[in-house]
Amino acid sequence: MSALERVSNAVDGHHHFWSPKTHAWLDKVADGGHPAGPFRSVLQYEVEEYMKDAATANITKSVHVQAHYDGEPLAETRSLQSIAERTGFPHGIVAYADLSAPDVNSLLTEHCKYANVRGIRQMLDFHPTNEQWRQAPHDHLLTDDSWLTGLQLLPQNNLSFDIQLHVPQLQVASTVVRSNPNVQFILNHAGFPAILSDEAVKSWKEGLSALARHDNISIKLSGFNMFHHSWNKDLLRPLIEYSINTFSTDRCAFASNFPVDKINGTMADLFGAYFEICCDLGLNQNDVDKMFRDN
Repeated sequence: MSALERVSNAVDGHHHFWSPKTHAWLDKVADGGHPAGPFRSVLQYEVEEYMKDAATANITKSVHVQAHYDGEPLAETRSLQSIAERTGFPHGIVAYADLSAPDVNSLLTEHCKYANVRGIRQMLDFHPTNEQWRQAPHDHLLTDDSWLTGLQLLPQNNLSFDIQLHVPQLQVASTVVRSNPNVQFILNHAGFPAILSDEAVKSWKEGLSALARHDNISIKLSGFNMFHHSWNKDLLRPLIEYSINTFSTDRCAFASNFPVDKINGTMADLFGAYFEICCDLGLNQNDVDKMFRDN
């Protein structure tokens, strides 16, 4: 083990608050039907429980990411800003907008009136064969002219875009990233390396390499537990190592994906594994600080 020190003020770059009152879809997966498993234990996850979890991993700042809120998008942003002003969490908000909507610019302008808003996520993940691995209604948004027009509005509003995709979508996404150099993209959950067969891992690596060629995209190292319920450090290490080697420590950030990943592990164990992997890879303290906090 190296002499690296755990970051005492880490940033969690991806988590959610929710309840069935605001996210009705949760009831549908209470007993299964989601890649992570049954959601019964995490149906209600509010800021107070998150803060307790975060404290076990030295997390002092966080970014909340949208997740199919039932009301209109501004209501979620308004609620999150109020929670932040009351509790200090979250420090960043990634809000929802349908970028293909004709009036999307007005919504983006309204989102930006809230101090903690940093970016937009519209989930694009659509797996070609597994219906449980679909958050988008179809697989055509990345080539839809209206959606691409909306995407180009983000830089003028100083907003990034959280891009969530399955492996078969990564190559098309690379074309979109290349064609929009002024948009800052953030790849969610390491591009979903959900299947670990040799062929699937090869496709995942090729997709990540294609994306990483473009300077305007970074990657969140998170979400592994959704698909690998019996995870351990040895399973995560090659996935994290390849991501870091491909994107560099300047464009990687660790995140919890809680409460989704709470179904299959604790925050302390997850961030502990992340840190131990950094030690195993021989990274220096500056690199560790960047991925746990500064990026």
